[in-house]
Amino acid sequence: MSGNVASFDEFSSDRQIAAHAAGLPRIVLEGHDDVWLFKSVWFPDHLARFDFVPADDVVRGMGCTAVPQAVEHSRTVDGIPAFGIVDRDVYFREKDWNALYESDDAAFPSDKAEGVFVSRLWEVEAHLLQPDLLESWVMGCASNPDASGPIAARAIERSLEQCEALFEAAPYLAATHHDGVKSEESFASLDAAKVREVCDKRLEALSEEAKGHAADVAALVEHIRTLAPTAAPARLLWFLRFIDTKRLLARLRQDLRLGDHKHPHRVLAALMSSAARKPDEFAEHLERLAAETASA
Repeated sequence: MSGNVASFDEFSSDRQIAAHAAGLPRIVLEGHDDVWLFKSVWFPDHLARFDFVPADDVVRGMGCTAVPQAVEHSRTVDGIPAFGIVDRDVYFREKDWNALYESDDAAFPSDKAEGVFVSRLWEVEAHLLQPDLLESWVMGCASNPDASGPIAARAIERSLEQCEALFEAAPYLAATHHDGVKSEESFASLDAAKVREVCDKRLEALSEEAKGHAADVAALVEHIRTLAPTAAPARLLWFLRFIDTKRLLARLRQDLRLGDHKHPHRVLAALMSSAARKPDEFAEHLERLAAETASA
């Protein structure tokens, strides 16, 4: 989520020529991995309708802060229709805890700026964690295939356990973010109780204002938990809105014994692609935007 954004005026000419020649509206995404998912995994059938681009193809900078800038630049400078999609964790960056943990889809602030939409899930990779694909994922990535059966059979339940552990870390991580302390740790293989113990102890060293943020987030997280469905697959999909996806994937890689795969979520991408499955919310956005641009 880089905040350093400036236009690429020095080479806008070639870029503008190519974009105008294509004659396609742009869908601006946070990064190159996002573009790969949209172009190669989920929506290859939309390549004749949209030009999927990372924000740094249009402006200098990547991440959620660059997407609105890129959409505006595309529209006003390049003269090319553009729309953007950012991850829900944009509200973590902004310390807007009420928006981040909003439980009602109708009340969730899904419009970040003109033409920029916020995904319902924490990060784009969260859309890959389809409950019915997890067993195949474990079997395909297992470091010890002979022992992977029991782990694969409990993949959803074990994923829920990792979500619970990260919920315990959420208040502390909000507090560190407030105090400007960068933290990317996933708390290794610590269970929920141990994560809570570690975070409570570390929280003591942070500012009083940060502790207030932690208390606010703790209350919101508890509310989210009370609203979660009881059926495991639906519960996991619910949690994916509110759980840091990168930290979750790091914990799953270890707990599900996914071996040496540096990017195990790419196997999930392959499984989704082979099933021609795509995230419903993105499909709905693109269909609506296609209709809007066709009638413009």
